[in-house]
Amino acid sequence: MIRIMNPLKVNVSAEKSITVNYAKSDETPIFDICDHDGNLLESGVLDSEKTCINIDSLELGLYYIFVLDGPNIFTKKFAV
Repeated sequence: MIRIMNPLKVNVSAEKSITVNYAKSDETPIFDICDHDGNLLESGVLDSEKTCINIDSLELGLYYIFVLDGPNIFTKKFAV
């Protein structure tokens, strides 16, 4: 059985932001934040291995962050 490790880590802070830890490849990875229904709420670029993203506009609930890095896609669920 092959097990693929997800290099994406997300930490939610009390200041209404998330910190995304992702060791990028040679590409410039982009991110999408979606709600449980798949609606796109926010997009941007992960410009360093540790990126802080403001989530003031998100209400309490569960969300997903998708990181697209070349041919690779990683996702994590997080709660606000």
